Amino acid sequence: MEPVLGRRWTLGSMSVSSESVSVFSVANLWEMIEGSLEPLMTTRFRLRGTLQDVSLRRHLYCSLADRAAGATAAKVNAVIFASDLSRIRFELLSRGLGELEGDVEVVAIGRLSTYRPAGRVSFVIEQLDYDEMRRLGRAELERLRAALIEEGIFDANKRRELSAVPLRIGIVTSEAGTVQHDFTRVLVRSGFRFSWRLYPTRVTGTQAADEMAGVIQQADAGGYDLIVLLRGGGAESELALFNTEAVVRSVVNCTTPVWCAIGHAADDVLVNEVAHRALDVPQSVATALVERVERYRLDMTELVERAVEAIAVRLRDEEARSRSMAARVIGSCHVGLTQFRVSQAEQLASLHRLAEGRCRRDVEEIRRSSQGLRSALQLRLAHERPRLLTHAVMVRAVHQHLGAEANGIEELRTMLDLRDPRSQLRQGYAILQDRDGRWLTSAAELLREEWVRAIMADGTVEMKRSEGGVLT
Repeated sequence: MEPVLGRRWTLGSMSVSSESVSVFSVANLWEMIEGSLEPLMTTRFRLRGTLQDVSLRRHLYCSLADRAAGATAAKVNAVIFASDLSRIRFELLSRGLGELEGDVEVVAIGRLSTYRPAGRVSFVIEQLDYDEMRRLGRAELERLRAALIEEGIFDANKRRELSAVPLRIGIVTSEAGTVQHDFTRVLVRSGFRFSWRLYPTRVTGTQAADEMAGVIQQADAGGYDLIVLLRGGGAESELALFNTEAVVRSVVNCTTPVWCAIGHAADDVLVNEVAHRALDVPQSVATALVERVERYRLDMTELVERAVEAIAVRLRDEEARSRSMAARVIGSCHVGLTQFRVSQAEQLASLHRLAEGRCRRDVEEIRRSSQGLRSALQLRLAHERPRLLTHAVMVRAVHQHLGAEANGIEELRTMLDLRDPRSQLRQGYAILQDRDGRWLTSAAELLREEWVRAIMADGTVEMKRSEGGVLT
């Protein structure tokens, strides 16, 4: 190695002359790098990071990055050789930890390796620490749960009031796949007038947390009765998105009730614990919505039927009361009419008797007057014959006057006979009474009675309805 003379560099606070700096070759630099990294290249250690830039070309090439977002996040190249890849994949699937794909957080066991032709330092993944991966995930989950409980907002969304008829739905899920169609198909078949809008978002990978949280906030501003958060299930690593603080807090702070159907691992995600309600699959959410609306419809139908029945009972009571009142009024009218008719008949009979007596007295008075008048006239005629030459004319006038008086008395007698109730019975009429003595004045009343008394001019007749419906 030859020194380079005549130049000076400033390294931090030190000024270094080119006369004291050696020139290295690239190979020399790699030798120093590999020498300094030898403990990490010869000894296996654990490295925690999120898989990114995953590419499968016989071997699996990727990078491991810190979970911190931003362009300055630390990243290192990584590789899983084919000899280890099948075994690691099998272990992941058998433990329910998903696939090796982007945004999956792992705790890898391996060593550093260098590849001089490409100028690359890589971390060779030989194994995954599955227990540590699960423990770290659980520890983060418990920390977030404790924080929400301490803040007093863990069950904030559960306290949101859900409409009795939640027909306007905001759907937060992936635009691809059949999850949204499985959900909406049940709503359509119900026949109720549901309306919904899809808010698409990624549903896999922890790097999608901020995106999903933002989409949930958008749906919350849409004025819906309910927001449903859907995913078609998956492995534990694939569902880690629903344990992230961004997604969990977006559900907690949502002013609209949120129902979740994350999949069959529903008990393993924190979102289900803080949501208003959690079910297993999207179809179950749709079925629960339909049942809620149907239950409201049945309750309202029953309420209306009870109200109609109460009104019908009230109407029947009012009708019975009106009938009773009408019967009392009609009975009173019958009694009053009977009393009036009896009183009228008595008055007519008294008037008839009075008229007869008056007529007899008038006739006697007329007879006495006539006799006295004849005597007086005879005496007068004897003394005043010359002046009474017209006696015959005067006698005729007196007879005419007496005849007129007799005709008036006869007309009064005829009028009294017409007003006498007995004369009505003598003309063929009859008075009908029921068993209680009430007068029957209509055919409808007569048809309802089983026993009837008929009062006629010469007596009374009692009749009873036979089995054929005829009064005999």
